Amino acid sequence: MNKILLIMVMILPLSLFSVTSDKHGIITKKSSVDVKTTMDRLEMIIKQKGLTLFARINHKENAKNAGGAKLNDAEVIIFGNPKVELRMLTRDPKAGLDLPFKMSAYKAKDGNIYLSYRDPRFYAKIYDLYGCKSKNTMSILLNKLSDKVTLPPKDFKALSSSKKP
Repeated sequence: MNKILLIMVMILPLSLFSVTSDKHGIITKKSSVDVKTTMDRLEMIIKQKGLTLFARINHKENAKNAGGAKLNDAEVIIFGNPKVELRMLTRDPKAGLDLPFKMSAYKAKDGNIYLSYRDPRFYAKIYDLYGCKSKNTMSILLNKLSDKVTLPPKDFKALSSSKKP
């Protein structure tokens, strides 16, 4: 009994900090702010961290301009760190299908705002990345980014102001 309790005490903290993904490696987090604010925050942090911002796509606006179906707010940001991604691409060029990284914020049918992205650790299941540690490094980074940009305004402001010199 004591051994079981000890094991539970050791495992519980790990489970509290784990991020779960669906069967396709997609991690989804509920955002406390609207789509535009979520993505504005993401864009700002990407630039602050010196990452490369490749594109910001507004799906709702594109659908409207194309005369297509009416969509809820939905945006995608494509970004990355070419030096880190190069390590994955040299292991398996097919990884370029998921690189650079993408994060999508959208208003779902339930009215909530979500931020989704594919966990780079999942890449090991679909690409030959044996021994490549970059996927783990980027998984941690994307998790931190997604946690920050989905914070309530008060918490985001406090976090942002505490980072200033």
